Amino acid sequence: MNKGILKDTKKAAGSGRKCLTAFVALWIVMRLAAQSQSPYISKVYDFMPAPGQFVNEMPAYAPGDTQEDMNRKVEETIAGANHNEGMITLGGFGGYIVFGFDHEVTNEPGRYDFRILGNAFYADANPNGDTSREGGSCEPGIVMVSRDVNGNGLPDDPWYELAGSDYHHPATIHNYRITYYKPDENKVRDPDPNYPAINDRTYIRWTTNGHGDGYLFRNIYHTQSYYPRWTGGETLSFEGTKLADNYVDESGKGSYYVQYASHWGYADNHPNADGRSGFNIEWAVDAGGNPVALPGIHFVKVYTAVNQYCGWLGETSTEIAGAEDLHLTGRDAAVPVFVSGITLNRSAASLTAGQTLTLSADVTPANAADRRVTWQSSNAAVASVANGTVMALANGTAVIRAIANDGYYVAECNISVASGGQVDPDPDPGPGTDPDPDPQPGGTKVTGVTLSRTQMEMKPGDMTPLVATVTPSTATNRAVNWSTSAARVAEVTVNGLVLAGEPGTAIITVTTVDGQRTASCTVQVRNASANDDVTADRPQATAAAGILHLVRLDGYDCALFTATGQLISAFRPASPDEYRPCSLTPGIYILTARKQGEEKQIVIKLKF
Repeated sequence: MNKGILKDTKKAAGSGRKCLTAFVALWIVMRLAAQSQSPYISKVYDFMPAPGQFVNEMPAYAPGDTQEDMNRKVEETIAGANHNEGMITLGGFGGYIVFGFDHEVTNEPGRYDFRILGNAFYADANPNGDTSREGGSCEPGIVMVSRDVNGNGLPDDPWYELAGSDYHHPATIHNYRITYYKPDENKVRDPDPNYPAINDRTYIRWTTNGHGDGYLFRNIYHTQSYYPRWTGGETLSFEGTKLADNYVDESGKGSYYVQYASHWGYADNHPNADGRSGFNIEWAVDAGGNPVALPGIHFVKVYTAVNQYCGWLGETSTEIAGAEDLHLTGRDAAVPVFVSGITLNRSAASLTAGQTLTLSADVTPANAADRRVTWQSSNAAVASVANGTVMALANGTAVIRAIANDGYYVAECNISVASGGQVDPDPDPGPGTDPDPDPQPGGTKVTGVTLSRTQMEMKPGDMTPLVATVTPSTATNRAVNWSTSAARVAEVTVNGLVLAGEPGTAIITVTTVDGQRTASCTVQVRNASANDDVTADRPQATAAAGILHLVRLDGYDCALFTATGQLISAFRPASPDEYRPCSLTPGIYILTARKQGEEKQIVIKLKF
């Protein structure tokens, strides 16, 4: 072989080995760098809550604390190893947090890129049985993102909002600006005569840029200042996108509020176990609402998205417990194609009793991941519906609803039924034995009510449901009310859950709204015996002398309710033996607890 060719070949081979070695070295460095990246929040850059009942408590303010001190406390609560172990509040509308990751979170099309953990949960019960289950304590926060374009490691580059499901909603207000005024903590209070829990209706004044003004109330459950004590200013102003109020007083009397979830795209809006606690960087838009293509992001800002007050529950405030890069944790699931609407082929129809009508529902878009529909009738005694087939039964009117399971979008058809051979859905068994009379004007009347049990024995702390059956099954108004003769012995919730208190006897009574028909159950509460199975290491909660004592509840997302289902407060204990201030009157309370994404509920009786 020519010596020159051989020399050139060896030289080329040597260069190839050097290139391969360099490539391997680079690959190793990149792998090591990736392994050293944390999927969780690495730094909190700014934190400024709007006034609210948990401000100066989550995290706790100490006299002399500066902005840097509060940023550090927030970071210690929700960043790094403390991910999902603590929680901070953002207060009312506009209150915010700015945090960042130690790397760029990449934008992978069609997949959730990161998620934000909050304290949202759905109501276990709702007086309005015809409405969405995706409601309870859902306190949505707007999410914004930024990329470190200038490479200085600071969140000083342009910010972009992630446009969630309500971004284009007609009730959404963009560029909403609110100003809160520092309160006089020693002012004469203005209590609400209708709601004893509200002890000052004119506590913190707020104004907006043309969208009304009002006050943030003070309640008896939180006695500290609701205004951030580390800020020296006399006012606090925030600006951003405001979503429509999402709460409904489902009790009709200010005792049971439900905050309904937006469909997707907001923090603290769905339970952490729900995939919609995730966010896709592809949702980013600029100030004009135009889509922005970002290869990735380094910083996230979250702020409370509504300005509303839920009676004695207080203001809606977004809570944050952490955030994570889903690509690093391996939870970067595909983002489903969400339902955006539903329509019916008819909006109204007139039928004669005995006739049927077939309705068809069109769910959009056509490629939505979940196109299932639930059908409901507002008056099943007049017109029933099954899989879109409407059966006219009796004189009157009814609204047939097609409800998209994804997003709870609703389409309606108004049905009017005229006389003409009425069809009795429950035929008479014989002359003189009609337990289910034919429909009367104004709907089918209630004729009776029974309970699943007429007597039962319980131990203090036990919980047993009672089921009320209203007759006839076609009764127009099947609503009932529950009561107890001795609340200290046994309390009952709005849905018939009986909670045993101290030893004794109580009568639980159910009364129909229509006709005032009643049924009762005698409850005997006895002391626990030595033969009763008692688990010593179960989570426990007791209350006395204004202190709530929580045992083995560290890391749980807790919510404290009255026995009738009224939410008092939500929190996460940080230690296995924790004491928290509380303002509770003697009675029975329910503490629910959730941990590590499980939807299993732990209910604990508070003793006095």
